[in-house]
Amino acid sequence: MSRVAKHRKACPGVRNDAELEYWRGVWQSARTLSVDIAGDNWCNYWHEHFDWESRGTRSRLEHRKHLRPLMHAFARVQSQLHQQSKPHQVFVSIYPNDPGSDALYVHTPNPHSDYPAEFGGMQFVTWLPPLLIGVVSLDRYRVGVTRYEGDHRFTILPRQDGAAVRHAATL
Repeated sequence: MSRVAKHRKACPGVRNDAELEYWRGVWQSARTLSVDIAGDNWCNYWHEHFDWESRGTRSRLEHRKHLRPLMHAFARVQSQLHQQSKPHQVFVSIYPNDPGSDALYVHTPNPHSDYPAEFGGMQFVTWLPPLLIGVVSLDRYRVGVTRYEGDHRFTILPRQDGAAVRHAATL
């Protein structure tokens, strides 16, 4: 048995190759995500999940680890769409009790649903809940809470201080 294999057996908290490969894939998706709304392209609540296997249900730490690439992709897509003149909304939904449903959304005028998206019943926080501390900045984003059926979700919206959040004032 190799020295590395002995160490992994003796230290079960150390990630194995499959775990490392999983995280490489998650981060690769976040770093390469691209959304094109130019020309006739549109998005009807197009979204991307980063925790397809619902690993975030294992622990709050595991959930937070998935939020980092999600927020990286959020910033990346905002930057991409900043270059486009089409009206758009970019936001993230985070479900504390259902991490596999966490997603980055892009919404534009389209033939299938109303634009802009409405976020009725949302209350914006002035402090971050523990799940989002160190992952989301209130200087850069607004965090709204929507309560439903005894549960809640967080919606993260860009602050309204730049062209990348064009039409966010209608939220």
